[in-house]
Amino acid sequence: MKKTPHVNEERLIKTFIDLVKISSPSWEEKGVIDYIVNFGKSAGVECITYPCNNSYNVCIKILGEDNYVPILFSCHMDTVTPCENIQPVIKQNKIASDGSTILGADDKSAVAGFLEAILCLKESTIPHGNIEFLFSCAEETGLYGIKGFDVKQVQAKYAFVFDSDGPVGGVVVAAPFHISMKIYVKGKAAHAGMEPEKGISAIRVISEIITNIPHGRIDDETTVNVGTIKGGRATNIVAEEAECTLETRSRKKNKVFTIKKEITSIAKTIALRYKAKISVTSNMDYEGYSINENDSIVSIAIQALQSIGKKPLLAVSGGGSDTNILNARGIKAVNLSSGMRQVHTTKEYIAMQDLFDVPSLVLSIVQAAKK
Repeated sequence: MKKTPHVNEERLIKTFIDLVKISSPSWEEKGVIDYIVNFGKSAGVECITYPCNNSYNVCIKILGEDNYVPILFSCHMDTVTPCENIQPVIKQNKIASDGSTILGADDKSAVAGFLEAILCLKESTIPHGNIEFLFSCAEETGLYGIKGFDVKQVQAKYAFVFDSDGPVGGVVVAAPFHISMKIYVKGKAAHAGMEPEKGISAIRVISEIITNIPHGRIDDETTVNVGTIKGGRATNIVAEEAECTLETRSRKKNKVFTIKKEITSIAKTIALRYKAKISVTSNMDYEGYSINENDSIVSIAIQALQSIGKKPLLAVSGGGSDTNILNARGIKAVNLSSGMRQVHTTKEYIAMQDLFDVPSLVLSIVQAAKK
């Protein structure tokens, strides 16, 4: 087992607690950004902020030897809500929220782990190549931070994103393509009590559309979900307008486009039958990715996990992450587990050992990335 620098567990816990106490919903990451920038100054490492909408992405760069592959470690700074006044509770070898908020281990277990790994590198003499640590903003609302980052600012060809749930050991090698859609129906208003037959109910039309389109799990790699629906103004008016938003995901690109085409066709056919007007719009929110299990980046991850005594578990995901965008932009990336559990709920927690394993894995990857 390859020796890695010692992780200062007490220091890491303090860093993690400090970070989760900072409220940082998407686009409001200033407190975390300031924390990382101040850390960079204190640690004596190059720390650069890159404007992104009304927030920033942050990158710490550490120079190394040429006989190692340049690598990028990536995570995000924002969290879902509720994230105000988070009170972490340490109990039974885990850290959780007090039950009134999320914890924020998604993704601050990675943020804290990266900062600890940087300190370990500074305190040790282990050889390494050029390393970049990217902290993105606004991931939770649509991967906007990484979408707004120019990857030409980094030199790495391999990226290890720490943003998957479960115990440290998971390696997500495939994730879906994602298309979001909006269906808008315009009917005809009429008095619902005196002359309803003169109206065309947009709500009735869109309800029938939703009933007839594919929904839920289509197959083992494809899903469709209607997320919102709204319309109408009052019970005594035949609803003139209605709309819904939905998504389709699949690890196969042709499948998401086939499903999109099918949904559009069904919606237009039903609207025509009712003589209603309809608009169907869509957007490819992110590309999917699939990394062969024999690829070098997967080999590095497996070797690094085994070096710290962890059993690698290759997995596929139904969710998207910054990993999708990095792969689409030419940086081969996998998504690694960072120990977070029951994310996006007030029951979120992380086991102490997983928190400690994150920087250990980062340091092990650094050593495994030799050319």
